Amino acid sequence: MFLVMLIACDAADTPDSDDTDDSGEVAVTDYAVPFSTDPDPIVAGEAATFAYQIVDQLGRAIEDLQTTHERMSHVQFVSRDLTSFQHLHHEDYQALTADNLRDASFEFPLTVPLAGEYLVAFDYAHRNQYLATTSALVAGGGPPQADGPDLTVNDVATDLGVTGTLTWDAPAVPGFEASWNIHLTDASGADITDLVQYLGADAHVFIATTTLDFSAHSHAWFPGMENVAPGHPMPTVYVGPDLPFHYVLPTAGFYRMWVQFTRDAQPEQAIVLAFTVLVEG
Repeated sequence: MFLVMLIACDAADTPDSDDTDDSGEVAVTDYAVPFSTDPDPIVAGEAATFAYQIVDQLGRAIEDLQTTHERMSHVQFVSRDLTSFQHLHHEDYQALTADNLRDASFEFPLTVPLAGEYLVAFDYAHRNQYLATTSALVAGGGPPQADGPDLTVNDVATDLGVTGTLTWDAPAVPGFEASWNIHLTDASGADITDLVQYLGADAHVFIATTTLDFSAHSHAWFPGMENVAPGHPMPTVYVGPDLPFHYVLPTAGFYRMWVQFTRDAQPEQAIVLAFTVLVEG
């Protein structure tokens, strides 16, 4: 079963009379992201529409979402067998409208390659909080996903002619901040030094346990990154060949990391490097 993460305030099933904001309205204490697909269920290999809305604990639309990393929200899809990863946004396919913003409702086309279960991870921001909610999506049809993920640890990954080599600067210990570096080279072995920002960051990383009961979205690390509020751009710090990351990995076990970045020649073409790592505790 997927863990649904609500990184926000404590949940409140029945708001108290004191849970009001300055206008006298019941305050937002929790978030949810209901979604639908057309068709329902979706069929592997066939185009579908994925639609969702960001609401509070009373089902009210969050009318004042904040832009975060150049999008109103980010959605990641990960297959249970970890072979498929997608990072999608409404604005990649159509312009935002006043209705989208007022209703906190968004949609985009979605095609998944394999039948089976997918983790759906939503990232968004409200009232200067970075928020995340996860859910699950099941695709019918075929071919099916593998019975389970490949847990072979790898410190080298390649995509679109770019090879990344992962090294640990501070070891991954459960509950403590780990730091690691991805060194980038091209097909000739030469260092890559032409990175440009992708979605407002030098690089993105989506991290998940291989059981998909924990996931997180972070970015290439720089001093003070934790103080950058939603809506504020991150500075360009790294153009290659190295991309550093810091994160607290909460438990021992296997994790999959998908690192995304772009190069100057094709700034809209995300390169995705997938690593499997083992955190020993």
